[in-house]
Amino acid sequence: MNLAELVTDPYNRRARLQPALLALLPVGIVALIFFPGLESKAATLVGVAAYFGGATWLTQIGRARGKRLETKLFQSWGGMPSISMLRHRDKRLNKLTKERYHNFLSTHIQNIDLPSSEEELNDPETADEVYASANDWLLQATRDRESAKLVFEENMNYGFRRNFWALRPMALLVDLVLAAVVIVLTVPLQSFPFLNTATLVALAVIVVHILVVLGATKKWVLAAAEAYARQLLSACDVLNDKSIKG
Repeated sequence: MNLAELVTDPYNRRARLQPALLALLPVGIVALIFFPGLESKAATLVGVAAYFGGATWLTQIGRARGKRLETKLFQSWGGMPSISMLRHRDKRLNKLTKERYHNFLSTHIQNIDLPSSEEELNDPETADEVYASANDWLLQATRDRESAKLVFEENMNYGFRRNFWALRPMALLVDLVLAAVVIVLTVPLQSFPFLNTATLVALAVIVVHILVVLGATKKWVLAAAEAYARQLLSACDVLNDKSIKG
């Protein structure tokens, strides 16, 4: 992935670059608080760092951790939402809506018949394999970003939340180290607790960032995953033979 693709491609920018930049945001803000002269040079410094692979490196960290931890997320949720929502025993979709999705998928996917509730109950593992195959088919059928804009939008939202959640340990470590550096370098022991304005603002920025990071929970990621799953499955209502073949 080159720099142009990273910045101009909507998915790369939102789901990969932005989570990494948000994780490190306090570093840049605190640097500008104590060294305001850097503001005029910031664009140049960022550009140089990005050109020499800094931006790509940041995105690879978030994406790699996000994908690696995604399996654990699915396990804690009882399965990938776009698969588990197809189960008869899952109650997140309206029964009639789910039946409509099942009928559509069974009709349009060759050699696949989605299981009945009894078949699912008797052999849930095999049923999940069928649902996973149907999910794979839907992913392929909605790959076009223009004709499936809402699916793409929810996919980006999920990617952002998953990757930012995966970066939580790194982001919190950065905050703690940064806070320690600010206190050690700017607060003489004899003046404590009479902190200067710059130090107070810097520490406030760090505290706010810590709260933002702590808000990135599994439940927060699940909300985006379910929204993406609902939008993906709802493609069953808008896909037709022409769009599928195209």
